[in-house]
Formats: sequence, C-alpha cells, structure tokens
Amino acid sequence: MNKFFHPMRISAFSRKIALSFACVIIFAVSAIGQTTTFAQFLEQFGTQDFVVVNNGSNATLSHVPGGSPVFFIYQNIAGLPPSLQGIQFARLYVTTTTTLPGNSSGGTVNQPLNQVTIIEVIRDTPAPPGTGGGDRTNLLTAVFSPNVQNPLMTGSDGGNAANISATTPDHTVVYGSHFLSFAATTQRNLAFSFSSVSPSFSLGAGSFLQGMTAAASGTFASSPVPIYAVPSSAGVSIAGRVLDSSGRGISNAEVVLVDQEGASHILRTSSFGHFEFEGLAAGQSVIVTVNSKRHRFETRFVELNDNIDGLDITPIDDGSR
Repeated sequence: MNKFFHPMRISAFSRKIALSFACVIIFAVSAIGQTTTFAQFLEQFGTQDFVVVNNGSNATLSHVPGGSPVFFIYQNIAGLPPSLQGIQFARLYVTTTTTLPGNSSGGTVNQPLNQVTIIEVIRDTPAPPGTGGGDRTNLLTAVFSPNVQNPLMTGSDGGNAANISATTPDHTVVYGSHFLSFAATTQRNLAFSFSSVSPSFSLGAGSFLQGMTAAASGTFASSPVPIYAVPSSAGVSIAGRVLDSSGRGISNAEVVLVDQEGASHILRTSSFGHFEFEGLAAGQSVIVTVNSKRHRFETRFVELNDNIDGLDITPIDDGSR
C-alpha cells in the first residue's frame, strides 16, 4: 500500500480539513448576514500566495504565479453529482487594481478597492463528461466592484491580518460557474480573511497599501443558494447602446465582453452607438465594459440566461479628461 495514502492518514487529514472549514464558517456567519454560505476555500499549504504591490499611484492585489493551490468545497447545494461533492483540488486567482488612496483612523487601515475585482477558482482537472459546461473546470468566478460604496481591504495598522468583504447592494457582486446557476439569487456576498501578512498591514507610498504578501481563506454566499444546473449550449445575445452624458449614441466605441471562460469578445459601435454580441453560451455571468480616451464608463455585470436587448452603457464622468 502506498505509504502516503494510508487510510488512517487520510482520515486524520479529512478531519483536519473539516475542522478548518468549520472555522471559516464561523467567520462567514458574522460577515455575510442573512445569506447562506454555498462555497468556501482554504489554501492547501497556508503559504503567502496573495501579493499586494504598491506602484506609487495605485496598488494591485494578485496571486502568485500559477495561482494559489486551494481546497474548495460546495455547501448547501442540492443535487450535486458525486464528482463535485467534498473537497475539490483547485487553483485560485484574484486580480484587481485600486487607484483610490487608503486611510488610517483609530489604528485601522482601510484600502478602498475602486475597480473591478475578479476571483476565479479553477478545478485542477475537468469534471467527468456530462458534468458542467465549458471545459468543466470553473468551480466559481466571483466579480465585485463599487456600487453605493467602495469595498475595503481593512485591518489593524501594523498588524498581520486583514479582510475584504463585498455585499449587495452596497457593492455589485456577480457569480458564475460551469456547474451552478445563480439566476434566482437576489443577494450575494463574499468574505476573504488574510493572515500572515508580511511585512505588515500598513500604508506606503501615495497612501496606498505598502507591498506585502499574505495567506488567505474565504467564503461565498447568496440568497437563495445557487442550484446545480449545467449552462445551456444554446446561443444567446446581448444588444445595447453606448451613450454620452446627453444620451446620444457614441459611434466607433470599443465594447469588450469578458465571458466566464475569461475570453474577451471585442466589437465597435455603429454610427448611432449600437452594439450586439451573438452566439454566447447561456447560463453564465459576463462583464461588459467600454474603452474610451474621452470618457470613463460604468462596468456592467450581466446574468446571461436569455437574450438581452436595450443594455445601455453610460459614462461616469463628463468627458472633460
């Protein structure tokens, strides 16, 4: 028998992981209110896989090359096939840049996250054929951004721990997966807990977080919980207009749609600002943005369960830059 997979060792390992997940649940209850946790992750090795870089005029949060190896588990979801039950071996990727300086008050540092943050949890191997859509690896994609407020990365000044939480409607939170449908969810929340922050959780150049590394665990929740549903392969479309601050269509604007596979679809608007993406897989969450030298446009997060018409994208500035 392989010495690395002795039954007693596996049992002890499973108990340890279960206890660790239970600890994360305690954190989740206080962080996400009335929603129900449907997924969690823990780092496999507890190493400092998450990296903050201070660039002077902004700061980035990302992962180590190749992503962070994590244990991921679905919870409270009925009808999951055996291959998706229990611990999933996966890699977690997180990417964001913030251009809004942080602040320190009463011994607490708050770093606003004023741009889109994308989290992906990708299964190490595809699920068995017939389970899930796409390439059967996307356990979860979570995308969050400001709405009424900016999400914050917060912790004690000079400490070695921090956290991020995002919750609707204060923030925009969108989920996607090759295995789950979030069409019925009306509230969505997530919470990250960072530990072993090194050198410390403090502000640096430009009043942005100083460069640091950290370990992390986290939870994802919604109300109601998502359902197990393989996305439809039928093609659907998104159509709309890009408008200026006066409501007039902007011609030749570049519109970018990022699907749950991470692929970018790019087109340009017509003379009256119209655009249409066709042949998209139903049952996914997508991100639609507009690139412009003159305007900054709001980012739209769309649950793509059927054809969508009339998606208007408007600027969030007056075009004076």
